[in-house]
Amino acid sequence: MELKQNEQFLRKAYNKALIPCILSVLSGNINILADGILVGQRLGTGALAAINFSLPVYLVLCIAGSFLVSGTAICASDAIGKNRNGQAQDLYRMSIFWCTVVSVFITIFGLMFLKPLSLLLCSDQSIMPLVAEYSSVTIAGALPKILIYIPFWFLRLDGRSGQVTLMMLIMGGGNVLLDVIFLYALDMGVFGAALASVLSTAAACVLGFVRLCDKRSGFPFGFCVKGEGVKLSAIAKAGSPSAANNLFQTLRVSVINTLLLCYCGSDTVAAFTAVNCIAAFEESVTSGVPQAASAMLGIYNGEHDNESTRFLMKRQLKSGIPYSLLFSAIIILGADLISMAYGLHTPLRFAFVCMSLGMIPALINCVLSSYYNVSGRTLWSNAIIFLRVFVTSCASLFVLLYFGQSPWLFLFFGEALTLLFWFIATGILHKNRSRFLLLDHSLEQSGNVINFSVEGSTENICGASGRITDFCGENGMSPKQTMRISLAMEEIMTLIADKNEGAVEFDLRVYFLQGVIGIRIRYGGNDFNPLAYADDDDAYMGIRLIESMCEQTMYQRTFGTNTVQIFVEGGISA
Repeated sequence: MELKQNEQFLRKAYNKALIPCILSVLSGNINILADGILVGQRLGTGALAAINFSLPVYLVLCIAGSFLVSGTAICASDAIGKNRNGQAQDLYRMSIFWCTVVSVFITIFGLMFLKPLSLLLCSDQSIMPLVAEYSSVTIAGALPKILIYIPFWFLRLDGRSGQVTLMMLIMGGGNVLLDVIFLYALDMGVFGAALASVLSTAAACVLGFVRLCDKRSGFPFGFCVKGEGVKLSAIAKAGSPSAANNLFQTLRVSVINTLLLCYCGSDTVAAFTAVNCIAAFEESVTSGVPQAASAMLGIYNGEHDNESTRFLMKRQLKSGIPYSLLFSAIIILGADLISMAYGLHTPLRFAFVCMSLGMIPALINCVLSSYYNVSGRTLWSNAIIFLRVFVTSCASLFVLLYFGQSPWLFLFFGEALTLLFWFIATGILHKNRSRFLLLDHSLEQSGNVINFSVEGSTENICGASGRITDFCGENGMSPKQTMRISLAMEEIMTLIADKNEGAVEFDLRVYFLQGVIGIRIRYGGNDFNPLAYADDDDAYMGIRLIESMCEQTMYQRTFGTNTVQIFVEGGISA
């Protein structure tokens, strides 16, 4: 029986995370949509433009939260992968401490300099008072808007993506409900729209921390200025792509608003507000798809598992492209309805056609940027973000306006040009790595690694055990050692299959590197550690025998996936 790796395990694990990630991004962006539609209908295009001019204030809070929390969360996932749970908890506490400090700082200084800030955001004297009003409430609510990133990242790290979805649904749904109350029942104007956003975010944030503080959580609440063994430079590096995305989004909105105001007038700025709100919903696909894969890709990168990485990158496109096409069809067909919902007289259909044309290039750009970030190639990740979010979009808009063309074409050209630049750059700079993913193939080229997948039947388990022991024998293990390996592999996989009534997929990897043979058994299903179970049962002597000859055996449950790892010196008789 020839054993090869397939994507059945990867597909199941990825699909389990995909819908919660899409719903989380979708729910989070309801804030923007609700404010836009309800404000446009109730208060008119002037208030709608004011919200768009105030968007950089919100994005600054996003920059602070995403930089601090994504950096600590990515470093915490690396620490968990290296069995340093104490360090991961310190990183979690660091994120709480520094997010609180930065929030207080932003609130104090933002309110002190509110007038010059409002003038910087908008020079139109008729709109500037509304900008100041909306921005003041957003700045006052900086604490929950920054802190919410902590449960958003760490609940997923704790394998509880469903809780993140619930948290984001409360934020989005609560914002809609409060908008209706504050704008229509209480007639609170722009102030009410901003307050609705802050209060709904605060409610979701509180729920997230309640979940993180329960008995199931791996992250006890607390404060920590700096954890033991934690490098601040590593946190900054890991958090830079997420922060860069929000930073360049801030600059992008400001530049696009200025260009449209100068060339087209405030009505087009208001139309861009509606387009930008729908673009935020587009991110439920373009951002949700790579978010679902990021945790697994980070693990595979640490294991140098190139084959699984390639499978997962392809899976993201296979899943994301149909969602992109569906989203595009909905917004194009509903263009007139969307325009009416925002109280606009400007037609939006051509804008949504341009957005749809750019959506698949945008998906590819986001998948690549996320992959480069989790694999430690932050320069590539930041370069893609810098190009797609700011440089190519703003430059193409300026050229289109200068030559009198439709400004909405920038929604396509910004993404397509970024993809073109990436294609050229990888061809020039990939050197000894694979061109597009920059993977190191030295281990595969040496023939010292095998990857394969099997189902949890008795026949498949015996075949997998035989393939592993053959590999171990080929790389210097004695017959006595290979016999122990064979017995232990069968016992471990049989235990797991019995626990899941045979309905389990195994994703296996065996490699020989620097005199050590590594065996990784990854599987879904129930939370189950076969190594601990075998300690209580005399029938599983093979597992205890292999532990006596191994450098290390380890079980982990992270991101909803079980992993058993075994490391044993090759070629040494026991």
